[in-house]
This record gives sequence, structure tokens and C-alpha cells, in this order.
Amino acid sequence: MNIDYTLCNTPEKLTTALTTLQDAQILFLDCEGERLGVRGGKLSLISIGVPTHHQQLRVYLIDALALGGSGLRPIWSLLSSPDVRKVVFDGRMDQSAFYYSYNRVTMDNVVDLQLADVKSRWAFRGEKAKQRRARLVPYLDYGEVNGNKLLYQDMHKLAGLQQVVREHGVVLQDHQNRMKMKAHFDHKNWMKRPLGKKSLRYAANDITLIHAVCLDFTTKGYIGEDLPAQSLRYTRMWIAGNQPRVNDEYKMHALLPLDILFAAEGEQRKRCKGCERELSKGCFSNKAWGGGESRRRCLVCRAIGMRVESD
Repeated sequence: MNIDYTLCNTPEKLTTALTTLQDAQILFLDCEGERLGVRGGKLSLISIGVPTHHQQLRVYLIDALALGGSGLRPIWSLLSSPDVRKVVFDGRMDQSAFYYSYNRVTMDNVVDLQLADVKSRWAFRGEKAKQRRARLVPYLDYGEVNGNKLLYQDMHKLAGLQQVVREHGVVLQDHQNRMKMKAHFDHKNWMKRPLGKKSLRYAANDITLIHAVCLDFTTKGYIGEDLPAQSLRYTRMWIAGNQPRVNDEYKMHALLPLDILFAAEGEQRKRCKGCERELSKGCFSNKAWGGGESRRRCLVCRAIGMRVESD
């Protein structure tokens, strides 16, 4: 399988790449690292794809370890620019790593395809409430989900990149080998130097998958006008002083957090004990909203708590 990429691990190579990156209006972004985005985690590689003619992609793999924070300043400028769109797939941990490890760098003008997938289920693909609940099982208990339907009416199971590619019928050149690489890669080597070809090809492959999903979603009309604002809330959800810890069940799970797709502007908010986010009344059961702060959990954290207790 041939995947073209350029490794930028010196200031000179990055300078050359910037001649292309700084002219782009849209960038496809993904990051790799050790416990990426959590407390004590480390960023290893920033992968950026730039569209060329005929819907092709030029991929740059930027070595964050080799270049260091000061050497990455031109990249931070691109990521924070409102004039350059960044397309990601679940960019929460990428944004967390940028913010907490590199002097509060924030991404602007972001589109997160993981959210677009969730929205497409009911807006375009006709998924009903029963099908939505079926996605939650067996991650959550069948009896709990179907016995308390009102508590789960706004809850969505997130899908990973591999599942989205499969579910939407996105097909790439050498498709089977690409998906096999995605499924069997060992993530323990991101902090080793020099990075092996297998690691570099894996990172570049992720960018090509994100690019392919974006093309598919754009053609189908899944990238709506409200998606950038929703994506900004989603990717920035951990930059309010509550960075996830390693093995943090209430922040590292497979459910879509609340108050992301539908933001309750101007409403009273209360803090969830689990995810530590300030959320609107609709995110809690009546009992949790009216109860004491020490036991108050949003509906998602309530579900995660029950899952943890049952393990």
C-alpha cells in the first residue's frame, strides 16, 4: 500500500512545508501521542493534510518532539486562525493536548466529523429512537436503557473512524489494507525516535480516511451551517480547567456529551460531579438537578456510573 507523506522533523523541512500549509483554506488534522490530551500525556506527531487538485491530498507529518513548542509556533498560528478551516475526527484530545501542553493554544474554525456522523443518523438516514437506543447496547445495560427511555432520549453512542468509514460505505484505493492497518496497529511506539515507517504510514492513513469521510459527507450534505459552532463546543469541552485524567471514566467514554449539539444559551447551569462541566437543566434528571452538588450527575455520567458499577 502506497501512502505519500512528508516527515517534517527539522526547522528547514517545516519551513518548506509551510509554503503549502499557509496558502491552504482547509486542513485535515489528526494527532498521535502517549495518553494524548490527558494529564501527563505527550504529543508526538501532528498530521496535516492539504487538498490538491483532483481531490488528492498532500500529507505532512510534523514531529512535535523534534521541533518543540517554539518550533511549532507557525503551526499554532494556523490552528488558531479563523480563516483556515480545520477538519478533525473527534478532536477533543488533540485540542486538550494543544491547550494544556503548549501555552493554551486553541483551534478555531473547526469541523468535527464525529459530530456530523451522529447528526446524520436522524437528520438524513432516518434512524428512529429504537435504533438509537440499540446503539447504546451492550455498552449500556439493555434493561436500563429500554426501561428508562425518557432518561436516554437525548443520548447517543459515538462511532470511531473505522466504524464511520464502514457504516457510510466510504471506499478508498487499497481499502482492505488501509482498514487492516487501522485495526492492528500498536500505539505504544509514538514516543520512540526515529519513528518507524509503519507508524508514519499509520498517521498518514488516518488523514486520508478523514479526508475521504469529509468528501463523502460534503457530497451527501451532512456538513451543515451549525456544525462549526457545535464542533467548537465539542473540541473545547476540556479546556475549562478540567483536563481528563488517565482512566477517567466520566470523561473518557463512548457517549456523546450533553449540551453539544443543542446548546442552552442563557439558561441556569449547574456543575456535574462526574464530568465536571457546567450544564443546563435538561442534562439532569429532576432529582439530580434539585439535589445536592456532591451527588449531582448529568444523565450521561449517571449512565456511565451505572456501567462502572456493573463491571
